[in-house]
Amino acid sequence: MDDIKKLKQGFLGESIVRQLLKDSKQQFGQIDLISYDKIKNKIYMYEIKCQERFKAPPFDGHGLPPYQFNFRLKIATLTGMVPFFIIIEPEVDLKGEQLMFYQNMHILDRLNNDKKFVTGGNKKRLIFHIDSFSKMKIKNITNERK
Repeated sequence: MDDIKKLKQGFLGESIVRQLLKDSKQQFGQIDLISYDKIKNKIYMYEIKCQERFKAPPFDGHGLPPYQFNFRLKIATLTGMVPFFIIIEPEVDLKGEQLMFYQNMHILDRLNNDKKFVTGGNKKRLIFHIDSFSKMKIKNITNERK
């Protein structure tokens, strides 16, 4: 079976289970990645976005829909997983590097209101101040420049 067929088959299976969960009134979501650190004996949950930076006003930052943030915090609290929000900015510099921002979602949740806000409109986003994240440069693995 080729990769596209496998992806389609997997998506069909996930769609069926999503509908069953929806019909039984369960809250559900999809976590991007989970890892297990054998040394620290901890499980990490990652919400990963590849997105452009939100620009001021009121400040530059990164965010996600509030329901995604709150759901991941709830799962983390119930399971003991450590939730991380990771953002990779799509811009690639001349050295072929991109910026990656990351932070524990519990830390983001405890930020003062002057370091986070919710956008207006139909598709609300919870935005966190850019200085609330740790950052690092990463090599662009696709070798595409944007």
